[in-house]
Amino acid sequence: MELLFAESSTTGWGTEQHFAALAIAMARRAHVVRCMMTTGSPLEPLLREAGVPVVLSRYPARGSMDPHAMGLLRRLVSQKRPNWLITNDPKLYWPLIFVGRWGGARTALFRHWEYMCKGALSRRFIPRLADRFILVSRSQREHLRASGVDVSRMGILYNPIDTHRLSPSSEARARLRASLGLSEGQVAVGYVGRMVQEKGIFTLLKASERLLSEAPEALMVWVGDGLDLPELQARLEHSAYRARHLFRRWTDDMQGVYNALDVIAVPSEYAEPFGRVSVEAQACGTAVVCSDAGGLPETLSPQVSGLLTRKGDAEQLTSAVLELVRDSDRRRGMALAGRQFACANFSFERIAHDFEALLADYTPRVPAAEGAR
Repeated sequence: MELLFAESSTTGWGTEQHFAALAIAMARRAHVVRCMMTTGSPLEPLLREAGVPVVLSRYPARGSMDPHAMGLLRRLVSQKRPNWLITNDPKLYWPLIFVGRWGGARTALFRHWEYMCKGALSRRFIPRLADRFILVSRSQREHLRASGVDVSRMGILYNPIDTHRLSPSSEARARLRASLGLSEGQVAVGYVGRMVQEKGIFTLLKASERLLSEAPEALMVWVGDGLDLPELQARLEHSAYRARHLFRRWTDDMQGVYNALDVIAVPSEYAEPFGRVSVEAQACGTAVVCSDAGGLPETLSPQVSGLLTRKGDAEQLTSAVLELVRDSDRRRGMALAGRQFACANFSFERIAHDFEALLADYTPRVPAAEGAR
């Protein structure tokens, strides 16, 4: 198949990472893949490194009928004649539908948020006009169904994770732990993601007080950036455990980050559509503790590759993390199980295969209710 992926965002968050990962996964399956994206996207180098051709737009789409985006799409469809037009970006839903109808290409639209499109017309007609309207978790589908949305034509495709690039590595672990000044006797509990309140960072901060007081071998490693990072650091100024909190900005060496950590907490308090950090950590053989928000429970095998806690419950979060900090054998068991779980359910090969089947089959595909598969 010939596939044209379109994206207008210039951030590198989970939605955009999904865009790039799925494009690369399909290219590795020998499909002809091209990507249209905005100049300045941090994912452009990743796509080019993977050998995926990139066509740059000077401006992000300013709305659903942006003439610049429409014009560039029309030129690409006219010249390349793709079979499918694919996007995660709601601003490009209507342009892809119109240009696809004009150029004889089908459209596959992904939705990464719990709510539907803002406009009433879009909410009503886009899922019907798109050849495929795809969600990224069962939780997302159930939320829409409970809100009165007709989900009968909505399939599910989980996020693909590069389980070859993200894998256990003693070398990567040693490299990052040395850069952080960690000894092997210390147990590193990490947070990776945007530093914003809805991600549960303040609940994790509260949990860390008891954790660090009861586990002298433990320390906290915070990786990422965001609007609430200054507030998080300010709250630590008068903590007795301030020296046991380490901060690191985003880095390209995420394999090293995941391997350097012994436990990763994903304490989100809003309805995560999926939860890439949980799966990426498991791919690297790191035990996870996740909240039960949104699609996060679908990213692990509870009690096998990680633990689930109630969102916003600092006490339960502390107890779960402490359990893994104190039990190295259980951490190792979860590390092995997590690697197997991530490869079986979220690898590029698995998700690309499922996407091919979804594009070929008009029957929406919904993963089994038990576990991720």
